Amino acid sequence: MQISMRLDGREEPDIRTWLFDLDGTLYFGNEPAPGARALLHRIRSAGGQVFFVTNNSRHSPQEITAKLEKMGLIAPVSSIVTATEGTGRYLRETYGRLAVSVAGSAAFEEAHRVAGHDVCPLDDNGSVDAVVIGLDEAFTYTKLEQIAHALSKGAKLIAANSDLYHPGLGGRKVPETGTLVTAVEALSGTAADYIGKPAPHLFRYALSLADASPSQTVMVGDNYSTDIRGGKSAGLYTIWLNRIGEQAANGQGQWPTADLIVPRLSELCYHLGGEYDES
Repeated sequence: MQISMRLDGREEPDIRTWLFDLDGTLYFGNEPAPGARALLHRIRSAGGQVFFVTNNSRHSPQEITAKLEKMGLIAPVSSIVTATEGTGRYLRETYGRLAVSVAGSAAFEEAHRVAGHDVCPLDDNGSVDAVVIGLDEAFTYTKLEQIAHALSKGAKLIAANSDLYHPGLGGRKVPETGTLVTAVEALSGTAADYIGKPAPHLFRYALSLADASPSQTVMVGDNYSTDIRGGKSAGLYTIWLNRIGEQAANGQGQWPTADLIVPRLSELCYHLGGEYDES
């Protein structure tokens, strides 16, 4: 499917694969973003394939599919790429099977077992190869101390994603993995290896699932630092959903420019030859 306009003065790209962020892009809390249903329908009706690339490290793809279905958004499990599963997969592909301690949800911990790792309790006195941190709503002072101790014994520090927060209903900032990891880094003096966007790992996996070329793929998201910078680094076209008129540049021209900037999904649907539809 082709975007019916020029991007940065170039010829119209032949976009065949669409990658979408989730939180803050297609939904807020438990409500779909205005225009989300119509946009996905428009893309699929024109023959485009749709995948979802999210730094969500708390839920499995199955859980995310169920959540989206309740909002009327179609998202097969096979089309969802998460930091939940991506972190364990990255570790397996990079280091092989590891002994890991996990701070995160039950789904995040289980994903590391499925990837073939030996998951050890954080309070285990034995040494582990890595401590892996996701969005952990049960994070405590005691966990912070236990993680720092494991790192002092030589464990790697792996983080699912660097996001400090994700947008909630009413503009609330919901603390994310990056906030927890910042505390760990400050205490331990150990720098984390981040797996999620803007790192290339989730983008590459999505492209492999889609059997897609970067030059025919676009990333759509609301977070400039993760979605747009990461997408550009992966060689993708990018569309920034900038609802609040945020400034992209840091004043020194070091941030890449999104190929298209829109304030709402319904406007993107219009750019694709559809109508302004907030459904």
